Amino acid sequence: MGRAKCDVRLLVCDLDGTLAGPGGCGLETAKETLNLCRQKGIRVTVATGRAFAAAETLLVYLGIDEPIITNGGALIARIGQPPVYERTIDRELAMGIALELKALGYPFFFVVEKHMYTHVKGAHAAEYSKALGYDIKVVGSIREIKGEPTQIVLRVPTHECDSILESLYTRWLPKVKVIKSLPHLIEIQPAGVSKAKAVEFLAGSMNIDREQVLAIGDGLNDLDMLMWAGMRAAVANAHEVVKRSVSYVSKLPYAEGVREIVEKFTGGRIQALGTQPTI
Repeated sequence: MGRAKCDVRLLVCDLDGTLAGPGGCGLETAKETLNLCRQKGIRVTVATGRAFAAAETLLVYLGIDEPIITNGGALIARIGQPPVYERTIDRELAMGIALELKALGYPFFFVVEKHMYTHVKGAHAAEYSKALGYDIKVVGSIREIKGEPTQIVLRVPTHECDSILESLYTRWLPKVKVIKSLPHLIEIQPAGVSKAKAVEFLAGSMNIDREQVLAIGDGLNDLDMLMWAGMRAAVANAHEVVKRSVSYVSKLPYAEGVREIVEKFTGGRIQALGTQPTI
């Protein structure tokens, strides 16, 4: 599959499985690629399912100072600044969901703005905190958490994930969006949240047309973003459905694939942007 080279003004990449390979491999290549884009006048950002704080260290390393799309599209913010876009679950609805999750007996976590909270003390919170690379705030009760969550994350045994997911679908759709993000992880988000809507908002705030947006991803949760963007591509390790939905698939996986895609799509004339508007 191929596409004629054309102008790119905004590059939006998924993080895990796209810019970052297993164990964070390929980050140096990712950094070099994003630097090359910036030198050509292309604005760069990421769209990730991670909570903001869980992505922040990588964002600093990659030198991304644009607003970042996190929480699966529920929150957009710059490092060190408050959100410029946020979608939340109604507080009382979130508390009702929390009661049901508590009855299941598995650890769950509330993501509010840039922070993650849990009422679960001990090994579960410590283990997840270590895996994410930032401190999860432990509270005595979920009711103590101020504000409304952009996301509720439930960790379950892999062999029970699908049955629990189906139960949550039946109980809570269409009031919220329920997805299986990993074999052991279920995420509950505000209804209507998507990476595509977040990218649309961000591009609009930058006065960039969708035809000038290049989106790169690997997973099914990237599909809506890819289909919205005027230019769409997938890395070699992407899900087969994703590969069939884009105009170009790289020969290499992860960050090496991103570099290949960027070279493919920016080989022509790149529009000089000069001073950029801020949001």
